[in-house]
Amino acid sequence: MPYYYRYYTYRPSVRYSRIHRVGRPTNIVSSLIIINIIVFFIEMMFPKQMVYYFGLVPPLITHKGYVWQFVTYMFLHGNFWHLFFNMFALYVFGSELQIIWGARKFLTYYFFTGIGAGLTAYLFTNVPTIGASGAIYGLLLAYGVIFPNRLLFLYFLIPIRAKYLVIIFGIVELMSSIGGYSDGIAHIAHLGGMVFGAIYLFLFPRMKNILSPPRRKKYDFDFLPPDENDHIDRLLDKILRDGIESLTPQERRKLIEAGKFFAQIHHIDEGHKRQ
Repeated sequence: MPYYYRYYTYRPSVRYSRIHRVGRPTNIVSSLIIINIIVFFIEMMFPKQMVYYFGLVPPLITHKGYVWQFVTYMFLHGNFWHLFFNMFALYVFGSELQIIWGARKFLTYYFFTGIGAGLTAYLFTNVPTIGASGAIYGLLLAYGVIFPNRLLFLYFLIPIRAKYLVIIFGIVELMSSIGGYSDGIAHIAHLGGMVFGAIYLFLFPRMKNILSPPRRKKYDFDFLPPDENDHIDRLLDKILRDGIESLTPQERRKLIEAGKFFAQIHHIDEGHKRQ
């Protein structure tokens, strides 16, 4: 992953805009970074063996069945700067995504996009591929979808919103993929990570809704039928006229149910506003 991102992002506020600093990496992100660093030091001692057995080498997958390489290639890197910028991007994007998604969904998405990027490289190239860049580009896509107006700094200097950065990088990787590996960078794998990220974010939820329609929500109007509104109004008028002591136990229960209903609706609306 290129070193285009500074760890300051733009978070709009109600009255004004301010610069928000990304917090410390979450547990899963920290673990992934540590594992990548450990593997890198092992790779420095046995570079050829590590790439042969754990890099993504299409002929070995095809003829010897080294299918584990679709996962292990993500933890190998060509040099220190390749490792550094990938882990830096993982820290920037991954920390907030894990907070929102939780550890399980974050790991599922990370490996889904990483394996998808490896599958893309396997199908369209015949050269060894290493690095977590495919998964990182998947994280970039998710970050741009969830935080489209966050301000990132291209080359640490040029401010650009996340949604535009995703579009630019997608076009660059698409055009670069046409040239293959002429510059030594697996552009097709980067593009594959973004494509599989889009499948996960947009296609899977729709398929899930088709196969298993969502359950009716707790605040469905079956809980408080529309024709009960007039009854509630009459009870409120009765309280204003004769006091709350005039209500029967059944009428009190009806008001309590209505109160829970409207409290739940208010809570959901407030949650949508915060999002």
